Amino acid sequence: MQIVLNNTLVAASDLSTLIVPTIIPEVCLVLLKAFGAEGSDRTTMELDYNGTAVVESVAAFCNNTIVVTHAMGPTILSFADHPNVTAILLGHYPGQELGNSLIDILYGDVNPSGKLPYTIAYGESDYNGQPTTAVNTTGEYDWQAWFDEKLEVDYRYFDANNISVQYEFGYGLSYTAFELSKFTVSKLGNRSIAATPKAQATAPGGNPALWDTLFNATFSITNTGSVTGAEVPQLYISFPSSTPAGTPPQQLRGFEKVSLASGGTAQVSLPLMRRDLSYWDVVTQDWIIPAGEFTLSLGFSSRDFKLTTSLTVI
Repeated sequence: MQIVLNNTLVAASDLSTLIVPTIIPEVCLVLLKAFGAEGSDRTTMELDYNGTAVVESVAAFCNNTIVVTHAMGPTILSFADHPNVTAILLGHYPGQELGNSLIDILYGDVNPSGKLPYTIAYGESDYNGQPTTAVNTTGEYDWQAWFDEKLEVDYRYFDANNISVQYEFGYGLSYTAFELSKFTVSKLGNRSIAATPKAQATAPGGNPALWDTLFNATFSITNTGSVTGAEVPQLYISFPSSTPAGTPPQQLRGFEKVSLASGGTAQVSLPLMRRDLSYWDVVTQDWIIPAGEFTLSLGFSSRDFKLTTSLTVI
């Protein structure tokens, strides 16, 4: 094993000149980071210390390059499609067991099952909330957040604007494979769907009726691969055409992490509450369930739907 710690040197050099000439590596690990902290806003979404250039330099020398990043949020991974980058592991901010956990995953002792809690775009300009470069500004409104994006946050923005992405919200790989089947939605009881009960004037947290379960979405998930693993099936909902403009094309409404041995099958149920089918109407100042057909999509990420079904509110 040989370790090179100088990112600037690696980024600007032919890696074959930095290691013992007789060493032909079977695998190269590139560990990178992007720092962020309260009171220290990010000025870029690139990895720190020439991270991208480091990966490109190593990958030009090593045909089995594995990149491990530790960052506070999304970073640009422009090297993701490099033919010699064989894996990317996003470690986020780890604890003291970082080394052990990385080895467990890389050697296959633990099957990874994490999912992206954000979208990784192709470039910074694809985001509608870019890092600020005005870190020393004294302008009156330079730090004002206007929230013009409304509901179009992260994947909902990318979907609404039909923007291609590097890795979508909810994405994550496993050493095994899973299959979804028997996707159905059933109504619970005889509760009125369209009419939202009036809120109690003193109820904390808003109208308690919003937490009433109206439907159950049920499905089966099977581990069709050769090893034990966990998967996170995700349920997204698309509102009827009668919903006001600005409603995102689909919105996450449920998920469940399911661990299965090879060949195992589990039945999963995800509740749909009144709030999951409602939007806030600014005119009536109340939550409303729109009439029409809702489309429910089940899959493994915000852009990997395997099954769909629908329900209709009259």
